[in-house]
Amino acid sequence: MENNEIKIITDGITRIGYLYEKWAKEHNINSYIMDILYAIKIMGITKQKEIVENYGMPKQTVNTAITELQRKEYIKLIQDENDKRSKIIELTPEGENYADLILSPLVDCEKRVLGLIEKENIDIWIKTMNQYADLFEKEMKRYKSGGF
Repeated sequence: MENNEIKIITDGITRIGYLYEKWAKEHNINSYIMDILYAIKIMGITKQKEIVENYGMPKQTVNTAITELQRKEYIKLIQDENDKRSKIIELTPEGENYADLILSPLVDCEKRVLGLIEKENIDIWIKTMNQYADLFEKEMKRYKSGGF
């Protein structure tokens, strides 16, 4: 693969990330907090560990954001009956309203954008992104183990 292709891919990924950060900033919210609300409200993630693992956020950052959301009474933590070391994150009614205020128009934008792209191209994009991520992760592990 040419360096130019790597640059174009990286630029696209970075630009999309920047657009989400811009959305957060325009809504006066920390991008980590918006990502956490997105994880809970849209993705259905209910545990801090899952947010850390799925979003690649530092554990301390997630913990700080969760504490802030809890302090503002946007979330509550409920003991997980299946794992006493873990707590389930749940949006409070105030948190649902807050998340809706920020995320509903964002999700509407995402849906409108996907509606402008042919279904076949979306399917190819999803397959290719996941393949790229899986292979990149594998290569990074190989590099770390000295396998280059």
